[in-house]
Amino acid sequence: MRESVVSQARSSSIRRGGLVGQRPPRNRGTDVYVAPRGTGRMAGPHESIRVFATSRPSLRELWASRSGHFDRLHLILPSDAVVGEPVTVRLQAWDEYERLHAIDGSPALATTDDEATIPDSVSFDGDGPSVGPGDSEGGMTTFEAQFATPGVQYLTAEYRGKRFVSNPVRVHDSEPDERTLWGDIHLHSSLSDGAGSVADGFAFAREVMGLDVCAYTDHDTMGFFIPPRWQRERMHDRYFDQLKRATAVNHEPGSFVTLFGYEWTKQPSQGGHINVYFDEIEGAELFDSHADETNTYEGLWARLDEWRESGDGDVLTIPHHPAEAMYPFDFAATDYDDDLAPLVEVYSQWGSSERPGREGNRRPITMGHGETGEPGTYVQDALALGYRVGLMGSSDYHGPYPGHSLMHAKPHLPSLEEWRRDGVGWGHIWRVWNEQSYPGGLTAFRAPERSREAVFDALRSRSVYATTQPDRILAELSVNGTRVGEADSTVAVESPTAERTIQYEVHGTAPLESVTIVKNGEPFYVATGTTDVDAPLSTFGKSGELTDDAPVTGPTYEDGRGGDADYYYLRAQQATRPDAGYVPGGAAWLGPIWVEAD
Repeated sequence: MRESVVSQARSSSIRRGGLVGQRPPRNRGTDVYVAPRGTGRMAGPHESIRVFATSRPSLRELWASRSGHFDRLHLILPSDAVVGEPVTVRLQAWDEYERLHAIDGSPALATTDDEATIPDSVSFDGDGPSVGPGDSEGGMTTFEAQFATPGVQYLTAEYRGKRFVSNPVRVHDSEPDERTLWGDIHLHSSLSDGAGSVADGFAFAREVMGLDVCAYTDHDTMGFFIPPRWQRERMHDRYFDQLKRATAVNHEPGSFVTLFGYEWTKQPSQGGHINVYFDEIEGAELFDSHADETNTYEGLWARLDEWRESGDGDVLTIPHHPAEAMYPFDFAATDYDDDLAPLVEVYSQWGSSERPGREGNRRPITMGHGETGEPGTYVQDALALGYRVGLMGSSDYHGPYPGHSLMHAKPHLPSLEEWRRDGVGWGHIWRVWNEQSYPGGLTAFRAPERSREAVFDALRSRSVYATTQPDRILAELSVNGTRVGEADSTVAVESPTAERTIQYEVHGTAPLESVTIVKNGEPFYVATGTTDVDAPLSTFGKSGELTDDAPVTGPTYEDGRGGDADYYYLRAQQATRPDAGYVPGGAAWLGPIWVEAD
């Protein structure tokens, strides 16, 4: 199908005002937060105390949260399958507090593949996982499915008169050259300010959420209730090595990949945070944010480059929540190294740093002190400055539940068993407090195998994309046949006026509300869908082919800096459940691809 371009990108010059320092008020009548005007300064610790004071929960609500009610089923499958080969399906029941919830009865199963082999129904027999929030006994079961027809297929489960749909599965005639793997690689444990152990987190990722990839990135220093120097000393003394051992022991090549990393966290309140990831474990070193030679972004990258040149291995870094007012990362004021920092975490439980809320971002950062509103701190600013950064997502959850963060749920009490097993950390404190963030994020990795080498190579080559949890959306984007992650995600054309062909394909976990192709910071094309969450499965997918013959100009930042290559990326938005409150439906971000003129 060939669609016409309905709009060309407007001027890519970005003009933004300054909003910073206050928490945005919640506008529960819409799915968008409204950010107030601030003072243009970085928020301080005293403002954190104010945020907690104003976000205290209702004791009545907490008491009522001891028992939840069935809310929905999740069906989790691998995103790739081969005709005739069985795959494991995880069927889970969750309550309104994002806890596994025991149910009675047998959900009825169906599939879009008329020739597939699946049970007619399944029962929750009480043999639940050994780890998980809530009553895991009876909250999860597994079974096998076998597809017979190539193409994108779905499973559905009907329970109590409601339909629940699995993630899309791309069924191949034979073993594919690459698969879409799923991971959550930004998490914190009791080795810093999180709750629970790294081992328990890996077990939940593997056994409950069926993730392929996971990484814990505990802080090198901390603030607030953990003095920065104390955390730094503990990391150098023993925690860094403990994190290494836990990562190594839980790695299962071929089935479950653990990456090793840590968070460079210049605390307290001294700028943005960066995750550091190594391709191997043994030779990894801790270059902390308080050491004289690595206490700036540029200093860290210079030292990591020296380490890499020494032959000890490869390493990369990923900034996260850059538009958060307390921990802003200013791309415009940084000598950014997009070789050592080829990706930005565009989305996590904090929200999205893609662009400001006033410019249409449906997930502006609202945790802590809200979004900065300052120019230079958004992913679109980094791209306008000419930096080659790809998009990935993770949870930044501070507890043992990778792939299923709980903070966006209504305030609720963790079980006594969770407190006893996991201790006190932000992962449980935030659940009790009225913080109410967004669901965490996931990273989709395009990789030929489940190995640490293949997963790290996917990060290095930007062969990844971001989705919200738990939405394992399949997305494709190419320009002149070059996909994201191929050929350094770069297309060369013979002249600035050469025609470019853009192809996209999205298969969601719910009806698609829109698919937007963004060019140089502006909507280039918008494919509209439906806001009806009960729409048929035919509304879950969109694809198309576009033509762009406008001259290649490259983006321009507000101070005149910019790049010579145009860039394109994809944003997909799904329909929102009517009872979802301020949390919009699932989303995905894929790209960019750059186009250079010879």
